Amino acid sequence: MKVALVCQSLLLSRALKSFLGDLVVPYKQCDFVISDKKIELDKPIFYISSNDGNLIIPFSKSSLLIELDKFFQRLIMFQGNVDDMMPQSKHALDLEKKITVLTEKFREELIQTIRGYYGN
Repeated sequence: MKVALVCQSLLLSRALKSFLGDLVVPYKQCDFVISDKKIELDKPIFYISSNDGNLIIPFSKSSLLIELDKFFQRLIMFQGNVDDMMPQSKHALDLEKKITVLTEKFREELIQTIRGYYGN
């Protein structure tokens, strides 16, 4: 699940970034958008409001994550792309593993080079 934030409230936007961490991505990469205002977009919108919406303010981190998960599961069911999404997820995981291996190897070589230079 990847989300983009389109919020009028700076406080809400910062709280969501804090709660969601790496789940927050740029708009073009997201599965859906979290917003505190009713807007028209070409992606699904998870609406947060003080009186109606997918999540009511105030909320806790756990209630946010639970409601986001429910929303995302409904999106998957309605889109009917569960089988289509799996190969992409597997491919993305393979790519992540390759990048992790390469960056770890680079980090180790960089540390060895620095230690060799300074004689440690």
